[in-house]
Amino acid sequence: MSKDYYEILGLSREATKDEIEKAYRKLALKYHPDRNPGDETAAKKFTEITEAYEVLSDNDKRAQYDQYGFATEEGEMPHYQYHHMDLNEALNMFMRSFGGGFGSIFGDEGDTRYLRRRPIPGDDRVMTLTITLEDAFKGLNREITVDHLVNCPDCGGVGSKDGESPVDCPDCGGSGARRMVKRLGPVQYVTTTTCSRCGGEGTIIEERCPKCRGRGSVKQRTKKAIDIPRGVEDGNRLRVTGLGDAGQRGGPTGDLYLIVRVKDHPFFERSGDDLKCEVSVTYPQAVLGTKVKVPTLHGPVELKIPSGTASHTVLRLKGKGMPNLRNPSRYGNQFVRVKVDIPSKPSIKERSLIKKLRDTQGERKDFT
Repeated sequence: MSKDYYEILGLSREATKDEIEKAYRKLALKYHPDRNPGDETAAKKFTEITEAYEVLSDNDKRAQYDQYGFATEEGEMPHYQYHHMDLNEALNMFMRSFGGGFGSIFGDEGDTRYLRRRPIPGDDRVMTLTITLEDAFKGLNREITVDHLVNCPDCGGVGSKDGESPVDCPDCGGSGARRMVKRLGPVQYVTTTTCSRCGGEGTIIEERCPKCRGRGSVKQRTKKAIDIPRGVEDGNRLRVTGLGDAGQRGGPTGDLYLIVRVKDHPFFERSGDDLKCEVSVTYPQAVLGTKVKVPTLHGPVELKIPSGTASHTVLRLKGKGMPNLRNPSRYGNQFVRVKVDIPSKPSIKERSLIKKLRDTQGERKDFT
């Protein structure tokens, strides 16, 4: 999900738990599939609203979401942040939130066709990739190792022995839900709840696959060579499609997101596509002017220091910065700050010459 959870619920980031609950119930009732039969847009909106509520209503999940958004700096990402909630899960959460079945909320029998679970896309994976500034300048190809879930090779992701198809649950007749009808005088109350035997699946596995124990997926370690583009910056995310976890019930595989971390450089400081550095010159060089060789990621470059250059003057080396990520043929600049080196322990000869310079220039005593 790319949208902001607070935006989805129409709340500010300072919203209280009661405000989150109230906003969720109002929107969930508005977009509930039973009130919008056959409207796929409303069903999608309902799922989106519930997914946002699932994170913001939990203190720990909300705190981590507020701090990291959809990505953390760790190698793994909590499943709730990249978990793709399906419509059935959204309906189940809605029922838990209201303390009963959605049939009782609307005063009718509800529509159990929504309880039957649909294919679920696999979760995305996230890992950190640390590179040097030189790597970011040149680009590189690096092999990474990912631990993720793949469809069980023995059952093909079905979860049953020999890949046999699951059968309809005998308790709910394949609907995934159980209906309870109660009467109180002339009023009839209908409550629809998730079937306890099949867990809302609508189907059961008679004999589980011994390899995956009925889960349909197994852990696998995969190695893959990844191209890191030139100009990539610290914090950039690179998406590798299909290297996340396997989906459920035929759902598509998730993706892998690489969070790039660029190490600090001992000489260069980066600012976007520009680089900054500092070079020292002697007092005579600053006064008389000179030429010095300055390191750049393109190779050493001769830089002219104009006569009379003051300490902390910044000079520019055009086009000697980093390549632009979107247009690698375009480069930023390198800015060189000139520091005039004042000797802390001048030699006898240096002191003698400096005294002669002082006698020639005179001493400044009035700073007004």
